[in-house]
Amino acid sequence: MTNNNDDTAAVASIEDVADRTARADAQVRNILRGVMAQRRSAGAAFDYVAALSPGTKANCWSIAESAGHEGWGRMQGLLGSYRWGWADLRAALPALAVAWIPDADGDLIGPGIAIDETAQLKHGDATACVAPQHAGCTGKVENCVTTVFSAYVTAHGQAWADFDVYMPDRWARDLPRRRAAGIPDDLEFATKPQLAMRQLDRLTAAGLPARWVAFDEVYGRSEKLRKKAAKGGLAYVAIIPCDYQVTLPSGTAIRADQAVKDAVFERRSCGNGSKGPRYSDWAMTATATAGQSLLIRRLISRPDQLTFYLCWAPPGRPATMTCFITIAGRRWPAGGNVQDRKGRARLGPVPGPHLGRDLPAHRPVRARPAPRHRHPQRRLRPHRAPARHSRPRPRQQRRCRPRHHDKRR
Repeated sequence: MTNNNDDTAAVASIEDVADRTARADAQVRNILRGVMAQRRSAGAAFDYVAALSPGTKANCWSIAESAGHEGWGRMQGLLGSYRWGWADLRAALPALAVAWIPDADGDLIGPGIAIDETAQLKHGDATACVAPQHAGCTGKVENCVTTVFSAYVTAHGQAWADFDVYMPDRWARDLPRRRAAGIPDDLEFATKPQLAMRQLDRLTAAGLPARWVAFDEVYGRSEKLRKKAAKGGLAYVAIIPCDYQVTLPSGTAIRADQAVKDAVFERRSCGNGSKGPRYSDWAMTATATAGQSLLIRRLISRPDQLTFYLCWAPPGRPATMTCFITIAGRRWPAGGNVQDRKGRARLGPVPGPHLGRDLPAHRPVRARPAPRHRHPQRRLRPHRAPARHSRPRPRQQRRCRPRHHDKRR
């Protein structure tokens, strides 16, 4: 009976996965048909997305072969000449995320928004908005393109809801380089917190049912971003640097790390990870702002490593340490989910207003014609003509080895 039940459960699980996959494919096709003018173009775009995998090389030949096309013409046309509004596709992301990642029943925290950034490493300097800047995937300065994104987060998972490509200041001031890369002249420079504020405005206008927002140190130090979140009725959990000035209820302004000596830590878990609950030592103290608190996290394995959060909840919402710790724990998987998708699907930089022409989302490489030789290892070596004034090498004289006489003679 046990084996039969296991077999039945396995078959039901396979059928459920197949049904979900078919529904997801149908919804993606409908979205692409609404963005592109022709059904044939939408079909080529769907085949392109479905062909992306770690085993497929990022060129038109390999992607077309994986998609079942006879040649590379449709894929090259999709990447080079097809025109469609990428902003229309971005506007459909919030509704798509809410439809496929519903909120859990009985979840007191509710759904929220995690604002973070991802980097695509590059080798050259011809890609639009590429520059030496900090890359979170490596933790150091790299030549990369940075994308600021907002993920819709629930207890069941995360999904992208909005994004913007960050244009560095060196690109904003170099007009000839911008025109060569196809960046419009009317596109103005915007900081990363400003991009995040624009995303919050778009997601709020789209009706995303978010109750909180969380972001790291790059965005947490922006007071304007925190005020915009509070104005929209969103509780926030923002990472701040250790030297950030915090005003206590007594009116004394101190650094964030100066509050550690009077803090009382409690060991709590912020959620489950791949190895079980993620326990840390946490402490919270009030600030002079109504509803705002300073949250401190201390690692168990490395007590000298501390993380500081500025937390706030609107009136009528729970402003407890448990609530803020849960929100801080739900922000972390959003960044790891991006790296996992990039590894499994070989995703490249996303489109944006920094590109003068409309391009498909997640374009891995520039389209190029088919190679002249099908087998690169069998290419003919180029013929090298001998030098005209080369001197002949001196002929080595053969030395005669002495004969060994037979001692018996």
